[in-house]
Amino acid sequence: MNEIEIPSVYRDGYSKAVILNRNLAKNYIENTVIDDPLADAVVEALAPLDGRDINRIMKACMDLKAKPLPETPRAVIDFFESLKVPPRWFDRDAVLPGRFAVHEHLDLFIIGFIVVSLRNFNSLMSKVFFMTGQVTTQQGLQIIRQNIRYLTETLMLPGALDPGGEGWMFSLRIRLTHARFRRRLRMSGRWNEANFGAPISAANMALTSANFSASLIRDVVRLGANLNADARSSIMQIWRYASWLIGTPEHLLCGDNEAETAELSRIGHICEPSPDRISAVITNATVEALPEVARLTDPTAKRTMVEHGYRISRALLGDELADQFQFPQQQTAGLLPWMRCKYRFQRTSRRLAPSAARLWKASPFVLLLDAAMIDIHRYRLPEELKEAKASAKFGKRE
Repeated sequence: MNEIEIPSVYRDGYSKAVILNRNLAKNYIENTVIDDPLADAVVEALAPLDGRDINRIMKACMDLKAKPLPETPRAVIDFFESLKVPPRWFDRDAVLPGRFAVHEHLDLFIIGFIVVSLRNFNSLMSKVFFMTGQVTTQQGLQIIRQNIRYLTETLMLPGALDPGGEGWMFSLRIRLTHARFRRRLRMSGRWNEANFGAPISAANMALTSANFSASLIRDVVRLGANLNADARSSIMQIWRYASWLIGTPEHLLCGDNEAETAELSRIGHICEPSPDRISAVITNATVEALPEVARLTDPTAKRTMVEHGYRISRALLGDELADQFQFPQQQTAGLLPWMRCKYRFQRTSRRLAPSAARLWKASPFVLLLDAAMIDIHRYRLPEELKEAKASAKFGKRE
């Protein structure tokens, strides 16, 4: 790829990444100028209509048992038709081990989700959020709640990703929201594509997908989750399909290969411009929103949650990225091993000595484990997963 064809903010990162993995770096940069033609066509077709008509059309299309309304634009019909049948590689039964693992370690997955949300702002996605007015404490709160809702509805619930299911519909709404952001930025004239590439590009989506799969798995294991090979492979497939629904091109999804996906995350972040003031504002707003997610009112409890939110985030993100985000300086040496030990002790003591388990719940570190759980139910293990576990429907491959 000619340097002159590379969006200018990517040139320095690409020159470093291409030394480490030429093919992947080239593939990533080529996709920084690619958008989402199907979703963009939907937003463009609906733009002249008023909100009530748009809602009527979209509601009818989301109901796969109903026929589209006569006035539905062709672009909208084509979009939904393209997503009614899952790809051949998606195995509905193979996702059960991942769903069970997420349920088993839901508190850790919530921490992982929050940290991955922060990690994703180490990209031009932060500029998109800033330019579309998403950078406030209230928006940080919304980011956490939306991501956790997506976790519970997409990863945990059987049938959620089936066409017409809650996770399926949620994925499509996110995809169309991205398309609206793209259109808004392009119409504003504030987004220079020669400098930045396409807003919310295919490359940005691939990086986000890699973080919500391979990086998420790595983080929850570092926090103490015990995930066997079946669970890890299952989580990778869930995210591969969810990412395809959201609009990530299939050739950027690395199959279900966790190692290749982790490498895409590494190379993608090297290609992306370094975090700036905008990234720092968004990530700090997200951490500062944690007490409000948990609906804490006591000033000391709120300070404690934010402090430990920063500390755990720094431990998982690393000092270099945490410093670029302008997070407070904190010592994190030994924090993750200590948390793993306490988490595993808590799981054992919950069965053998409930009174000892309360000591874990009193730890300030666990305030972050419970953040954002106020607004969602701690689901009972869905019957489908109970039956699968009882019948050994999925294996125990290590």
